[in-house]
Amino acid sequence: MVKIFALAAAIVPSALAINTDGGLYSSFVSLSIELIGFPDWAGSKSNANEYSNNLINGLVSAQGSPMVVRVGGNSADRAIYDETLETPTAGSCRNADPGAWQCIGPKFFDSYGAFPPGTLYSHNFNVATWNSSGFRTLEATVPLACNALRGQLALFEVGNEPDLYIGKRRGSDYNVRDYLDDWTNTTARFEHALQAACPDMVQHLRYMFPSVSSPGSRLRVPDMFKAAAAAAAAGGGGGGGGGDSIKRVAQVSVHNYMAGATQPGVTLQATLMNHTAVARSIAGHVSYARSIAADADYVIGEHNSLYGGGAAGLSDVFGAALWGMDFALHAASTGVVKRVHFHQSVGSPYAAWSPVAPRETKPPYYGKLAAGTFLANSSALRVRTLALGGRADLDSGYGAYVGGSLQRIAILNLREYDSSAGKSRGRKEYAVQVEPSSRWTVKRLSASGARDKTGVTFNGFAYEAKTAGRPERVSSRPSNEQVKADKTGRLAVEVADSEAVVIVQA
Repeated sequence: MVKIFALAAAIVPSALAINTDGGLYSSFVSLSIELIGFPDWAGSKSNANEYSNNLINGLVSAQGSPMVVRVGGNSADRAIYDETLETPTAGSCRNADPGAWQCIGPKFFDSYGAFPPGTLYSHNFNVATWNSSGFRTLEATVPLACNALRGQLALFEVGNEPDLYIGKRRGSDYNVRDYLDDWTNTTARFEHALQAACPDMVQHLRYMFPSVSSPGSRLRVPDMFKAAAAAAAAGGGGGGGGGDSIKRVAQVSVHNYMAGATQPGVTLQATLMNHTAVARSIAGHVSYARSIAADADYVIGEHNSLYGGGAAGLSDVFGAALWGMDFALHAASTGVVKRVHFHQSVGSPYAAWSPVAPRETKPPYYGKLAAGTFLANSSALRVRTLALGGRADLDSGYGAYVGGSLQRIAILNLREYDSSAGKSRGRKEYAVQVEPSSRWTVKRLSASGARDKTGVTFNGFAYEAKTAGRPERVSSRPSNEQVKADKTGRLAVEVADSEAVVIVQA
């Protein structure tokens, strides 16, 4: 039987802090996929989802590094294992737990390895189901997961948004110490099972933790590390893998959504196409990260425009593509956030594409493509904001530097333009100081208007279902426009309202 421990015993000294060295992870623009829908997105190793793979290859090509996919979310803490299940997932599992909300079977794990070669995955295990069904699920799925992920594992995640357990999956008085008990006890069971099934993976075991819903979570991450350090100093806890599990946290993950899908007052211009709102949201993560005493990196392990799956007319329109680009680039400019994982769920407005019929590529995909192009080879970049003049909420600019040299520029004109309004579309000229007489290539993120759901392109290419997600040239849109700085180093580019550009040194 696995010994259960009271509280994480070993923790790094409080003098340590989150890494804020400015360096970024590769594939800064990555994905998070709701666990219960993962087989729809990926298919299986023997029958991969070609459409998803082509779209992921587009992002991989843009960034110059393999995709990192976090498989998890709310459904990870609801998933009960049913060994008799003949489908990868189901809404109930009569042979395992009739009261289960969602179930996974053996075929679920066939989806790992279905995405393009080189893809790295993290798998989210269940903490919230603290009963015999949950314990049996953990024991049964650890061997399946570790064997499926061998050679393509990013790290493991245990539990999702534990702050939202309060008053639902746990009592209203559930606190940091209670959560640490749950997490430590679960990781003890997990590591015991991992040692038995995949002993070769134990030595380099690393966790993503604690995946709270936001910097404003009722379970505060700084308090978790302080409580664990205090317990260690007092000699509390036990030995073994579970007692030391917090030392294995490599990534501190906190989630982010700009607002709720049904929250009053949410609008495209004020909530999403608004650089001030984006900067404010990310500033909360930066200050939060700096308050955490942990020898780990900070990631936004799950985020998107509006929680609750997003809102039709807001999360699935071109304006949301501009938001996604701005959010990723501003997060990268902090040097504190090392990677962002855009969350995907089948049927949700904020999804980048629909992986099952009716298949469609949605505007948010193009925002990720533009951001990935700007952030190519992100581990070698330093990203800085650029002062463009104009309005702080509507004009957003960034520079990407390699070895101190400006290599790429991104400019977003966030003024909302509605193509159905019957008004002329405004344009604004932006100027950036670069090397005199240097030559640059302009790649535009474009659509007819901010509220359009179709007709989106990046650099004159579409990645739609009719081509199975492969790029197709759209002749009516410009591609690889050439511009040149003047003799004083002034580089001028016009950007339409509700449009963005990535400018790359030629």
